[in-house]
Amino acid sequence: MQSSAPALAQMADDEQHSATELVEVLHHTTAVRAAADYRMLQAASLIHDEREQDHLVRLAAELGEQSTSLANLERLAQRAAAGDNPRARFGPTGLEAAIAEVGAALTVPPARAREFIEAGSVLRHQLPFVGATLGTGRIDLHRFLAVVRRTALCTPEKLDLLDKIIAADIETREPMSMTRFLAMIDKHIATHDPAATRRRRELVDSDRNISVRPDRHTPGQSRIGGSLPAEHAAAIDARLTAMAVGVHGDDPRTAAQRRADALVALANGAGALDCRCETCTPSPDGADIDPADVDSTDVDSTDSDPADSGTGVDVVPADSPCAPRATFHIVVNLSSLLGLDDDPAFLDGQGILDADTARRLVAEARRRYVRPDVVAEPQSIDRYAPSKKLADQVRSGELCCSFPGCNNSAFHADVDHDIPFAQGGRTDPRNLKPLCRFHHRIKTFAAGWRDYHDPLGEVFFQSPTGHTYLGNAFTGHDLFASVTRTTRPPDDPARQRIDTLRTRRATSIKRADKRAMDRWNAENPPPF
Repeated sequence: MQSSAPALAQMADDEQHSATELVEVLHHTTAVRAAADYRMLQAASLIHDEREQDHLVRLAAELGEQSTSLANLERLAQRAAAGDNPRARFGPTGLEAAIAEVGAALTVPPARAREFIEAGSVLRHQLPFVGATLGTGRIDLHRFLAVVRRTALCTPEKLDLLDKIIAADIETREPMSMTRFLAMIDKHIATHDPAATRRRRELVDSDRNISVRPDRHTPGQSRIGGSLPAEHAAAIDARLTAMAVGVHGDDPRTAAQRRADALVALANGAGALDCRCETCTPSPDGADIDPADVDSTDVDSTDSDPADSGTGVDVVPADSPCAPRATFHIVVNLSSLLGLDDDPAFLDGQGILDADTARRLVAEARRRYVRPDVVAEPQSIDRYAPSKKLADQVRSGELCCSFPGCNNSAFHADVDHDIPFAQGGRTDPRNLKPLCRFHHRIKTFAAGWRDYHDPLGEVFFQSPTGHTYLGNAFTGHDLFASVTRTTRPPDDPARQRIDTLRTRRATSIKRADKRAMDRWNAENPPPF
């Protein structure tokens, strides 16, 4: 066993470093860990290669020349047709032996060891360029394994193309959050291998499941897990949220507790969550009253209506138009809805959706059309709160919170001004971005944080140590060309001048073509 003294001594030196130096340590260790993970996957795959060779040698030694006889081959075929494994008597396969060896070396369960072996094979043979981005520290192991899973249904011919395209995108973009990274991968797969997207959709439908198991760590507690199509999961999530916010503000439960109680209420057939505030909860003193002690002659029948109880609390039924609506958001091109193309859509908080699913979901949805080139009204620019349409435009241009590494939903985030409104910042798309509440507070109140929104829509954050990070390396503008905003509004004088010149040039060429066609017709009258 190697001594840990040198590593401990190096870690002790870190206590003398400043925060700026420690951030560099974080960057360095992340790159070193990625390179180590690359080597780990490669080693796991090479161990599998060797164990497969050992297995084949053992089979050849056991079978000998008898394996080539016609009678023996017919006997093996009959056993295989009957569901028997003719080679089971020769012990575990090379893959099984490698799984055991890798699992013991890394202290991981067999399923995890198998995942590493398969990923190592993909790294060496199918996605070598994407694997190289792992070896150089451009991505981490978690993201590489996500690429392996995402491309599992792609054909070998498409894999070769996707390997180059995905690797080039990783190399040319800054590091990004997992939500943005997965959207980038899924976009390339949907564009270059639509058949794989359809196969994944079929697999998602067939693999749906829900499980309820006891918690291994906490007695008396259980865990619920499962897999559902993204749109079904989004509908359940939105329904639980709507029920959780449908109670009064004085309800003592946390949001997480109300969502858990909402799930139980749905299982019991209830459409709304019971409120537990003091007004809605019966007084415990009433439990000590004996009904026999109540004089029935003193009861006024007009007081039997709960609506006249005088509590002053309006309880909204679940089926009331005023009740909170279960809502989730889908961003999709109008051309895809009209069937002109099959570009993917984006389900907020979930990820990429295929065009067919998006069309089916949006058919009965409430729609809002986003037109980025429409100039905002002066009165909306000069007010602090953006309009609903402007907020949707800003959120549609992003896939999640704009802070580096954050995956929080864009449509549940605050719309933040880059230049504060109090300092002259305009309520304009070029000065707005979505930030989750946590990072909005960090940017606004934490000392040392600064942000910058360039004309191309890129959002940069500078930390208190002086390090600069790009928050939106892949956005809705990369996914949906129709939401790409220009750096100049249509009424900008310079843009109008260039547009006029280009229009005149196009008109002049069209007239010249018409004159040339008229001359040719005059010189070549019919019959030709």
